Amino acid sequence: MPQCRFCLQAFSTGSNVRRHQQQTNTCREGLARQLKATLRHQNGVTETVKKDNMTAFSPLNDLPYNDDLPLSLDIDALASASDDNVSNDVDALPPSLTTDVDSRNRPKTYWEQSFPDAYAAGQTFGTGKPLFQTIRDDQISQGADVLGPFKDDAEWDLAKWLIKNVGHNQAEEFLNLQIITERAQLSYKNKNQFIDKIDSLTGGTSWSCVEINAKGDLPDIEKDPTGQTMRHETVELWFRDPVECVKELVANPAFQETMSYAPEKIFADAEGKMRVINEMNTGDWWWEIQKRLPPGATVAPIILSSDKTHLSNFRGDQSAWPLYLTIGNIAKDVRREVSAHATILIGYLPIPKFDCFSKDARSLAKYRLFHMCMGLVLKSLVEAGKTGKQMVCADGFIRNIWPILASYVADYPEQCLVACCMENRCPKCPIDPNCRGKHQIEPGRTVQDTLFWLRRKAEGENDTAFKVLGLRDVYPPFWSTLPHCDIFLSFTPDLLHQLHKGVFKDHVVKWCTEIIGKEEVDLRFRTMPDHPDLRHFKNGISHVSQWTGAEHKEMERVFLALVAKGVDERVVRAVRGIIDFAYFASLQSHTSDSLLGLRRSLDLFHENKQAFIDLHGRTQDHFNIPKLHSLEHYEDMIRLFGSADGYNTESPERLHIDFAKKGYRASNRKDYIIQMTRWLERQENVDRFTAFLKWARQIPVSSTVQTDPNDLLMTRTTAFRVARRPPPTSRRTLASHIISPDGHNAACFLDALKTYIQNEFHTSFVPHVFDVFPLWKRLIFELPSLPEVGSRHNKNIVRAIGPTPQYQGPGRHTVPEPAHLDHALIRTGEINEFTRGTALEGLRVAQVHAIFQLPTHYPVKSSIPLAYVEWFTPLRTPDPVTG
Repeated sequence: MPQCRFCLQAFSTGSNVRRHQQQTNTCREGLARQLKATLRHQNGVTETVKKDNMTAFSPLNDLPYNDDLPLSLDIDALASASDDNVSNDVDALPPSLTTDVDSRNRPKTYWEQSFPDAYAAGQTFGTGKPLFQTIRDDQISQGADVLGPFKDDAEWDLAKWLIKNVGHNQAEEFLNLQIITERAQLSYKNKNQFIDKIDSLTGGTSWSCVEINAKGDLPDIEKDPTGQTMRHETVELWFRDPVECVKELVANPAFQETMSYAPEKIFADAEGKMRVINEMNTGDWWWEIQKRLPPGATVAPIILSSDKTHLSNFRGDQSAWPLYLTIGNIAKDVRREVSAHATILIGYLPIPKFDCFSKDARSLAKYRLFHMCMGLVLKSLVEAGKTGKQMVCADGFIRNIWPILASYVADYPEQCLVACCMENRCPKCPIDPNCRGKHQIEPGRTVQDTLFWLRRKAEGENDTAFKVLGLRDVYPPFWSTLPHCDIFLSFTPDLLHQLHKGVFKDHVVKWCTEIIGKEEVDLRFRTMPDHPDLRHFKNGISHVSQWTGAEHKEMERVFLALVAKGVDERVVRAVRGIIDFAYFASLQSHTSDSLLGLRRSLDLFHENKQAFIDLHGRTQDHFNIPKLHSLEHYEDMIRLFGSADGYNTESPERLHIDFAKKGYRASNRKDYIIQMTRWLERQENVDRFTAFLKWARQIPVSSTVQTDPNDLLMTRTTAFRVARRPPPTSRRTLASHIISPDGHNAACFLDALKTYIQNEFHTSFVPHVFDVFPLWKRLIFELPSLPEVGSRHNKNIVRAIGPTPQYQGPGRHTVPEPAHLDHALIRTGEINEFTRGTALEGLRVAQVHAIFQLPTHYPVKSSIPLAYVEWFTPLRTPDPVTG
């Protein structure tokens, strides 16, 4: 009986198999990959591009379905079919042409340089059973159903709801309710039976606890009046084996479509000059590490993140210090999604009081405890990073995985803690603290030199270099034994704390406010016109005490316009430089040009920053600010590890809710860490079993994109979406209202419509001022795939909303609102010497006054809505100050 090779579902005919594969998302994607790989294997080079040894492949949508194509691929044959004459110079290999097809079927070409086959990066060593297949085999061997300990889906859904939303005491009360005991007929009768079933589900990596006894430098007079016995404090370190956590991540079939096993370089041009950097495997770090490893190695770049968090502000001010782990093989947009479970909590670091230490020694003792604990947690990475470890991957193949610490995501104080340096120093380079505002970068810190001076300090030496480098007396640091780890390169951009909150909000906005005046700045924010896509700070900003990252970004969108007038041009240029830098740094895919723009934006700020001091916006006469200096390293960090959105500290802060705060609330607040680990294990068991059931039943993973309720009644075309019918309030709008300044202010509406009808339909029909038009309020234009901004910004909304009158009625009161008529860039194709060769070439600005449909009594019809726009003057030279 014919069978789908992707989901193993059986069908009566081969036609039904093909129809199923074309209609099911998961199988359709698998078919596309199979066809592409098979044709590459069978047909080889389909087109040779000049003499560059570059290969072009047809878009997937142009490939016909061929019944003769094999349903399985010989991976070894594919590997042996590649060019064996690999140059020893890895970076000298030419890129090969690849044609990608985005969601709108518009071919987009880029050139890909794969890692040389001679290194066999990502090589497979046979097949094995992925995690979910192992779970299913265990069920079959025990004669259990796919639902395991649960008798049906309803019982499983109830169990999942209870474990996610109800505490232990409430669960006991719920299960004892008469309606539950008599009607539900559950297989678990009480809380204990319910918990036992949850615990019987396949678990992940188990937790371990190590007690650490820290001996202080203060005598314990109460126990020993002689003062010979010192005080001590015992702390607990809870952790999981990071290698086992990596094994769990690489074997998870949910990540099969998003995993990368080898580095690559991508270019936007055939000459290989315009580099494209986005995912971690397109950066330089993975490429360079792969060169060091033996053939057949597969790198698993370890991404660690840690951040202290408060658990309670009113019950003893309890805190936790979670340590998270993920791997760079998984696509960054998946890593960022908390619901994807691509990040694993591997430890709770202790937060000691250390009252047994004197005030002068307490800080250093905490530094040393941190490194000791991190060394214990990451101990298994040492051996695995030297020899590798065979693991079954999500695609069912066995690879020799080398888990290597690649990056460490942390805020500035924790970066200094990890780097063993003072907090007035840069954790990446040994620049003098008094030179951090001079727009210069020193050669980076090196592991070898730093360990040398730390060891000499531990041996009792007092070298001048130790003080010059601003080091802390911590030896050995946890990273000293980690293979292939350069901890000073591993620190990644912290967009939230360093850029949005740090340099922009805490410094630039503060300086501008001092120069312009608080009242004037607040006034400008209050008088800013409303717009649905912009945050309106109705009360100004000077009285806001608590800011979120989203509010910082919203302020960046309007701040340049608010300071553009009435202030020194140097201030405007400096603000423009920082805001441009923030936007460049936030791109989700970079090219050599965007990185050049990043650098020039920072140059622009530093060229004009003196204005803040001259105009008394900044009271100090220098810019030796740690967060400002950290921006100097952004370009290098992006080139190493990919775009900064994959390493933002906003992700760990979001994880605190699930991995720390919820677990603490589920505890009894005493010895809460052990209770939090147990609670977390049960949450992970449920999440893992939910993903297993989707895999076992081949349920397509639903999209995480939220659907706008207004989109439910929309028809779709190739370019835009619009509601099937205009809203009731604007279905009968007089042309006189469209023309009126008190309406849509479309003065030439009837003349333009007359010209359009005569030119398009060759009729002498004349519209009149008393005609009634149905008006839409908005159009939604679907954008092509834009890797720089991600899938969440894939639409533009154009609004043409007339004025709303005041209404006073029973239970309802609205204030009058003016018309909202959007401006748009419209592609006209016109020739404009000022925009030639730029992204604005062929575009012109217009204001959209009305989106309408021709009245039904007109002798001409249009199948799509029409829009009346008024053109602006063609674009000219950009403003030299604001850009």
